[in-house]
Amino acid sequence: MAIKHVLEDQIERNEKNIIVYKGRLAKLPKGVLYPRKRGDKVYYYLKYRDEEGKRVDQYIKADQVDRVKKQLNKRKEFLDMIRGLQEDIKIAKKGLR
Repeated sequence: MAIKHVLEDQIERNEKNIIVYKGRLAKLPKGVLYPRKRGDKVYYYLKYRDEEGKRVDQYIKADQVDRVKKQLNKRKEFLDMIRGLQEDIKIAKKGLR
């Protein structure tokens, strides 16, 4: 019985953490940052799909490129954490059977 209680607590805790990480994801940009060379200058664009599925190329100012890169890396970390938590939930649910 003690193991069952521990697994249920773990599932509940992981589900709460997933909600927190999804909230943080909503504040971060999605997509891929890519450079485009025009002449001898390099311009950066954030490429992503909007709600209707259309591709959007958003220009990123040179002084904001590092910030956007960090935000995209943080988004990837959060997605990896969510995947790991979902996998833990799946394993814990198997243990409850």
